[in-house]
Amino acid sequence: MAQLTHPFFGPIDTAKTDRWDATLVLGGKQVMVDLNVNEVEFPAAGVLALPQTNEALARLDRAARAAILADAQSGSDESAAVLYVEHHHEEFTPAEFERLFGVSEPSDALMDVMLARLSLVRVGLYPEDEERSVLFDYSIGPEETQYRLCVSFNADGQAVAVDVES
Repeated sequence: MAQLTHPFFGPIDTAKTDRWDATLVLGGKQVMVDLNVNEVEFPAAGVLALPQTNEALARLDRAARAAILADAQSGSDESAAVLYVEHHHEEFTPAEFERLFGVSEPSDALMDVMLARLSLVRVGLYPEDEERSVLFDYSIGPEETQYRLCVSFNADGQAVAVDVES
């Protein structure tokens, strides 16, 4: 039985395909991190190419937040970040929206303030997918909404998409 030791997940039996979970503290908050392997042959090199430290995750968190803000400021009618905020403005009472987003009404000028309130709740690691090998999930509050604003990174660590998912 071959094993790989990962700093987040500990010993991993490379003879199995599976999902491994860990809870890390990033930015003072608990974040679920999961490693997902589906192929018959374990992609050890792909796993080792993924983030291995909290600092690496923190760098990607900063890049993800920048990608979310760029998406919001893109002017696109299909901006996931704007859709996320506008959807919740329609769903919540004005008081709830202000409590969660820090302002009473969505505003292009205050989009950075609203989006800064998102919390990183999950990091998904997918070593078999070079186009979307790391996924960062953000939420205004998992207990408040099922929707997440997600940023995907390719194997080179470049943000490639910002999407809304449930």
